[in-house]
Amino acid sequence: MNKKSKVLMIGASVAAVSIFTVTAFASTPATEGYDAFKEVMKANHASGKSIESATVKGGFTVTVDGETILKADGTTKVEDAGDKHNVSSDFGFSLKGVERAGSLYSSGDDVVYLVDRTHDLHYQVTNLNDQHNDKHHGKHHRSVKDKHENRQMSKAEEALFDFIVGDLKDDFSVTNHADGSKTITVDVTKEEIPLPLRLLIDAASDSHHDKRTHAPEASESWGKMKQLPFFQDLDVVNLDAQLPKLTKDVAIDRVRMQLTVNANNELLGVSGELEVSGKDEAGVAHRVELESEGDFSGFNTTKPDAYDPAGKSIETIDAKSFDDHS
Repeated sequence: MNKKSKVLMIGASVAAVSIFTVTAFASTPATEGYDAFKEVMKANHASGKSIESATVKGGFTVTVDGETILKADGTTKVEDAGDKHNVSSDFGFSLKGVERAGSLYSSGDDVVYLVDRTHDLHYQVTNLNDQHNDKHHGKHHRSVKDKHENRQMSKAEEALFDFIVGDLKDDFSVTNHADGSKTITVDVTKEEIPLPLRLLIDAASDSHHDKRTHAPEASESWGKMKQLPFFQDLDVVNLDAQLPKLTKDVAIDRVRMQLTVNANNELLGVSGELEVSGKDEAGVAHRVELESEGDFSGFNTTKPDAYDPAGKSIETIDAKSFDDHS
């Protein structure tokens, strides 16, 4: 996988961590918005530009029946330095009123520093990469993926993309800014979601429900982790129990996505909103809303923060002592 893809993948996962803000943008007629969106997809699909480092700020909010269950935000700095992947991250979240804050530092070796800022505790996690140390395999994987990624979208792929989007292309809008950047927005209700896309969403939902139904019980290693002060008091909240298991009349009521790109169609920010409704096994109706935003900056200029152990009391955690630390 090329370095640009890795940074965007990391960004996508961290984008599940910043405060979401809704901004109104002017609409444009016809399919100009969709055409702009597709150009962004094609530009990122074909670009061979190497991104060595980036900063990602993101946030994520989960609301159930009008009550905020989870709110999280954070900033992550990533740098690809040869075989090393340096990372530093500051994050915080509130889960049903239980607040936590922490930091993570990795210098590309098998040692990771975790800082529990809520309790002012410091940990050094060793032997974390013991099961994933096949560098030769990793290099081979990257070279194969690079050949696949750095190419233009084919006509067949573009036609399939158009088919899946369907009439949804009329619901895209684009706002052009003075500096050459633009914001592309799509906002649709369940009646407007095209059939092919609905089928894909339903299939993904069924797969996720099946995984949750057959999920294994918590491992012994997780039991050990829960003994750390950072995780204590979170058990009484139990996020999985707070999220209703919708099994009847499940519907995606709204999907909203917004992309901000620069003049070269390179992604600078992404935000999204998803509203799902349905009934649980007892027939009780619920509404779940997810909001998220991620901003990308500091391309090839970002330097992750380094952990300074001076004057700190550090507890060592050996990942080998966990039965399933992967």
